[in-house]
Amino acid sequence: MEKNSTKMLIVQNQFASPTTVWVLFLFLGWSYGSLGKVGLQIVYYITFGGLGIWTLIRLFTLNGAIKTYNKELAIKQGLSADEMMQLGVI
Repeated sequence: MEKNSTKMLIVQNQFASPTTVWVLFLFLGWSYGSLGKVGLQIVYYITFGGLGIWTLIRLFTLNGAIKTYNKELAIKQGLSADEMMQLGVI
């Protein structure tokens, strides 16, 4: 049982913190890079956030993107549904 608890802690420490991602997005426009999509982040910067349209869309989709990133990370690390539920991923 202790091995699973340690694994859950390790995975939880790799999760994207919603607060951190939001602060980085609001002040620097950095959200895709926080979620492992650095190439997309570069395109976002080059297009100036899709001339603002992409930025407005991102305001409404960022929470979902964070949850999806954390869930995919938990699945990749092999956590069970019960463990993901305990971590609040699902």
